[in-house]
Amino acid sequence: MDPYKVIIAPWLTEKSLEARTNAEYDTRNRLEFIVHRSANKSEIARAVEILFDVKVAKVNTRNEKNGKHASVKLAEGYDAEEAALKLGAL
Repeated sequence: MDPYKVIIAPWLTEKSLEARTNAEYDTRNRLEFIVHRSANKSEIARAVEILFDVKVAKVNTRNEKNGKHASVKLAEGYDAEEAALKLGAL
């Protein structure tokens, strides 16, 4: 599936903005998105890797009334803040 069709929109809330940053004892390093309902975890990971030029460590998904929500944890050595700058989410 085309990466631009997998990721519909960024999920920007106060909690998701906090999840981007690395707290002193908690390496959050996460980005959150609304994704296509039929997209699986590997398609979501591949889309994020292609669009943001990062490596993905883990993807968690859940279905909500406003769409499928994906929480993407970036691999060590990659910064969610830098990826968010590419997204324009600052």
